[in-house]
Amino acid sequence: MWQRLWDEHGRAFRMVAVAQDAHGAERVAPVVEAAGVTFPVLLDPASDLGRELGFRIVPAGFFVEADGTLALRHVDDFDVADPRVRANLDAFLDGRDVEPPAQGAAMDPAALERFAEGVSAYSHGRRDEALAHWRAALEADPDNFLIRSQIWTAEHPERFWPVVDRDWQELQLLREGYDKPLP
Repeated sequence: MWQRLWDEHGRAFRMVAVAQDAHGAERVAPVVEAAGVTFPVLLDPASDLGRELGFRIVPAGFFVEADGTLALRHVDDFDVADPRVRANLDAFLDGRDVEPPAQGAAMDPAALERFAEGVSAYSHGRRDEALAHWRAALEADPDNFLIRSQIWTAEHPERFWPVVDRDWQELQLLREGYDKPLP
């Protein structure tokens, strides 16, 4: 959907996506191609960007001025279908003020370290070790959906590729005893 919105705006702004997937380019590239995405998609398997920018769920979004100034930080479900996100994009492109959304807590630094250890283990073919690290990270930061989704994609890849099964995710959260509002 972001591709379509970018095209509708005549590609009048720079668009970059970051895939936070421990599985790497071989998993991300087919999804990007199938979606017809033509803007750059960078890989951040260890969630370094999440650590620096403080988000625990994707999609997250940021509007950055030409001079590098951060105009908007939206880290709780930056959904293009949300009219508030679209209104902020229009305001930003028109040079008007944007309305900052309410923001959740940043990622727990200890959880991020464990997450990165899991990514390293996974990239070296040590799936069980990676899952142990990710579960420890999730225990430290139970509201972190970046960590939770990496566990799920390692255990249930068919629920994420080639299409993300959102209904399954909601049921899985309930099975896991997650009792907060769903993201």
